[in-house]
This record gives sequence, C-alpha cells and structure tokens, in this order.
Amino acid sequence: MFRKFLAGALLLALTGLAGAGEGVRIYHAWIRLLPADLPAAGYFVLENQTDHTVTLTGVSASAFGGAMLHQSAEGTMRHVHSIKVPAGEQLRVAPGGYHIMFMPPHEPLQPGDRVPVTLEFADGSTRSADFLVKGPAAVGWSESK
Repeated sequence: MFRKFLAGALLLALTGLAGAGEGVRIYHAWIRLLPADLPAAGYFVLENQTDHTVTLTGVSASAFGGAMLHQSAEGTMRHVHSIKVPAGEQLRVAPGGYHIMFMPPHEPLQPGDRVPVTLEFADGSTRSADFLVKGPAAVGWSESK
C-alpha cells in the first residue's frame, strides 16, 4: 500500500515539474533566407496549451552563428528579451512583427532544407522544432519549396 502511495506521489511531483516547453506546440515554422551574408529571419506559431502564461526568452540554432528574438514595428527593428504568451493563446511570429534574427549560417543552406531550432523559456525548459528553409521571396508557410 505504501509503495503505491509513494509511486503516486512521485508521479504527481514529476508531473508538476514539467516545464513550459512541454505545454507548447510549435508549427508553421520557416526561415526566410536572404542573399549574401544578410541575416535570415525565422517565423512560427507558438500555441500555449498550458493553464498559465509562458515566457519565451531565447532561441538557438546550431546551423547559424547566432539567433535572437526581434520585433519590427513602425519601420524599426529591435532586440527583445522576452515574449509572454498567455494561457490558451497563440503567438504568431510573422513578417512585420516578432521574428527570429539568424546570423549567417555555418554552412550554405538551400530552400527545402530543414533546420532544427530550439526555443528557450523563462522556467529553463526548451522546445525544438524543424524550420523549413525558404527563399527570399517567401511570404508565409507552405510545404512547397
């Protein structure tokens, strides 16, 4: 009897330790590649499926020299340190708003490639997704190259 209680208590404790990364869904993830050594931009939808606000605090991608969260607004672009996503809501990271700024890739990338990108959250958890690489004329998600 005590073993069942202990196993149940341990399972409940571990469930409570799940980070924000476990409760978010990432989809429509893509990267707009620009010519020469111009920075690329990444876009995606993050759906917060938890019952609390999650805070996106960073991003990393081993294929690139660096990655940062940025926001375009009123003709300017600025680095942002965090983005809050309320419970049950979506964050649309899209052209003209929030985006990921990727510094030049370590190796050449081509439209159609997929690049793993990791999103980092304030609670220390992470969530990774493959981003579809698209050319400079791309304006949104599609499975086509």
